[in-house]
Amino acid sequence: MFPKPSVRASLDRGWIIANHKLVSFHAAFLTSLLSISESITSRADVLREMFFSVELPLSCAMWYAAWHANIAIHEMGHYLAAVRTHNLRSEFLEEAQAKLAAGFVARSWWLATMFLKIPYGAFPGVSKESGSFHPDVKSQNLAVSAAGPQASKALAWVTLPAGTALALWGRFASQEAVVYFGRFLFTIGIVALFDFLLSDPGKYAAYRERLDEARRKTEGARSSAAADATGVKSGGYRWNDVKPSELKRKLQVHRLQEVELADGRFVFAPWEFRNSIMGGRHTEEMGGNLSFQELMFLPLTAKDYIEAQRVTNALQSRVIQIIQDSEGLNFVGIGLEGGVVASYSKRPDELLPEERALKVAVQAIEECGFVPDRDVVLALDSAASELSLAYREKTGEHRSIGQYLFWRAEDPKVMSTDELIALYKRWVKEYPIVSIEDPFAEDDPEGWKSLMKELGDELLIIGDDLVTTKDSTIARAAKEGLINTALIKANQIGTLSETLLATRTAKELGLALVVSHRSKSPNEVMEADIGFAVGALGLKCGGGSNTERLIKYGRIVELIGLAQKESHATRKLDGDLIISDITAHEEPTNAGIPTVGVTVRLDNGMKFTAATPLGTSAGTDEAIHLVDSMIEENPLTRKYPKLFEFREGEKTYRFARSVRADTISAENDDELSGLWMRAVRYGGKGCLNAVANAEEVIAPRFLGKRLSELGGLDEIDRELLALELDLAVKRGKIAPDANAEERIAVMQRKANLGMNAVLSASLALGRLLAAREGKELPHILQELEPRLDRKFLYGLRTEPAKLETVAA
Repeated sequence: MFPKPSVRASLDRGWIIANHKLVSFHAAFLTSLLSISESITSRADVLREMFFSVELPLSCAMWYAAWHANIAIHEMGHYLAAVRTHNLRSEFLEEAQAKLAAGFVARSWWLATMFLKIPYGAFPGVSKESGSFHPDVKSQNLAVSAAGPQASKALAWVTLPAGTALALWGRFASQEAVVYFGRFLFTIGIVALFDFLLSDPGKYAAYRERLDEARRKTEGARSSAAADATGVKSGGYRWNDVKPSELKRKLQVHRLQEVELADGRFVFAPWEFRNSIMGGRHTEEMGGNLSFQELMFLPLTAKDYIEAQRVTNALQSRVIQIIQDSEGLNFVGIGLEGGVVASYSKRPDELLPEERALKVAVQAIEECGFVPDRDVVLALDSAASELSLAYREKTGEHRSIGQYLFWRAEDPKVMSTDELIALYKRWVKEYPIVSIEDPFAEDDPEGWKSLMKELGDELLIIGDDLVTTKDSTIARAAKEGLINTALIKANQIGTLSETLLATRTAKELGLALVVSHRSKSPNEVMEADIGFAVGALGLKCGGGSNTERLIKYGRIVELIGLAQKESHATRKLDGDLIISDITAHEEPTNAGIPTVGVTVRLDNGMKFTAATPLGTSAGTDEAIHLVDSMIEENPLTRKYPKLFEFREGEKTYRFARSVRADTISAENDDELSGLWMRAVRYGGKGCLNAVANAEEVIAPRFLGKRLSELGGLDEIDRELLALELDLAVKRGKIAPDANAEERIAVMQRKANLGMNAVLSASLALGRLLAAREGKELPHILQELEPRLDRKFLYGLRTEPAKLETVAA
């Protein structure tokens, strides 16, 4: 028996070298028959004329020329597409872009050099390996893959008809030179035709099919829009005559999913704010050039969360395809929150790369068959405090207000408050934007007020860094007319009860609520539980690419299903069950930076877990995520004062920036070395101290207690806040007789126990309390929100007030 070959031969395998040569040979030599005199009739004479006359070197020259030209043109198609779409590897891209943008003579010389060198594997940016060629790209890209066959197709269209016509005309007109030139073009053209048909099989067809499908869906979306109402395009990218204020009203009155229960009550699923395009601080380590933090899709016509997932996944996939296919755009990857990270080259009519990103988002909506404004709208998170900070860092004007630097752009641009307002007004007119989060820095109140006057009736103006989920700052922002919507992040304040204080305050003052995740998240569904419980307008939990984001949206699906079945997670737990153990640990997040995880165990073996997210950017008044680089005063800080810096805001020490490992080694102090090693873990973001606080300070307060002794969630959080205050007094950070506002400020800041320890404990114990009642966590949050007593929570009175006096 013959051995089975390890690789099956096929025409497309190794096409670039073997079959180019094969087809070039046949085309060159068979067309030599056109140059043979009609008087030659015998087979031997024909062969002698083809292979033993001047025809031989001429045919060989045509053979080589066809092989060389087709390889060069095909690979130039791939290479130039990679340059235009920014997909060429970075070590080649900058020079190639400069050459492509050069004057006619320089560009032509560069293209000619490329044509000559590519077949020999001598051109930088195109590799020749094992008989095949390929451009040195960052990632596989259908547009680049299709560009080679497309170039071959164009070459065939130009040379094959012309070569055929010239060869035949020359033959009948007895013009030998014309015959040779026609043969030359025909040989190139026939190889190009086979190249188009057989090289990169299916890539060109798949690319064309993708473009055709996008075109069909866009036409369908625009036809559908024309059939609605007047169908008149009102300017920019708005295809409906719907007013932004009407969209805002829809978001406020309705929800993505509204389910009526058997008893006539309704449960609501918040609108999904799905991260699609990312920028700002969250993407600095990855790349990209957007300074604004994120652009989100809101599916308006999805019937439920499952369909919304399908819609937003389709939209994000199309965004990626558009970026990969388009000149001047470069796909970098998927960011921490599941959105697309990319670079966007501005067009002449665009002020910022963010505007190109908006156009990509709208293009994706239409090319997926949806109508902007009707089916899908956009939400913008400017995170403008970061732009203000970037301006201060760049200029050294640390007290400047109302100056914003788009620092990620290739040509950084500074805009004033008024210029930013004008930009927002134009964008809202031209794009289907329904909300803007953090449009200005938190210390630019005039900007917030002006935007509310200009666009507050049309948009959700959302405060994040401005309010930091604190009831007092939310009340101030609402009363001063700065916002109409509050962003809720439980880790900005640090207990579930304080989060509910914030949501209730916002509702009482007429604000809408959007509950949000953070960029660095464990596998935790807290945000979904809170959003469902408080009837939030929106749930902002990232894109559809990352598991730690999907489980949050999946939790809403679960809660809706439980409500429809009127079922609960468990039966009520026996009140005599005892908390037998509380442990804490460093819990991994999607960013590789740990947070605090807490596990509460009962003596029957049941356990309840929780973990806290953390963010990249932080508002001024946020609760402290305690990390190990924050060091309390101790004998080492007193012994080596030059090695430490005191942070007044945190009232803690950190190793001075000038300190290095060899600095510590030189002191020959094992205790100092141990402190150093702990402080630099995870780039200074380890949280073993917060873990220790959870186990050594928080756990003893609840260990051994029967479930019947725990009271309600507000009582548990009251104890957690009291522990924070006691530790601050013990450390001398606040006087024992400090006034109420000073004590509340310390409890809200959580700089001693750490927000990550306190919130994880609050959440785990909250889930235990819900199970005690045979309920889900959102149910007890719903019950607690209207009866929370702020003074009782912060220890200003010993018993909670009755429901009717809570607001006072």
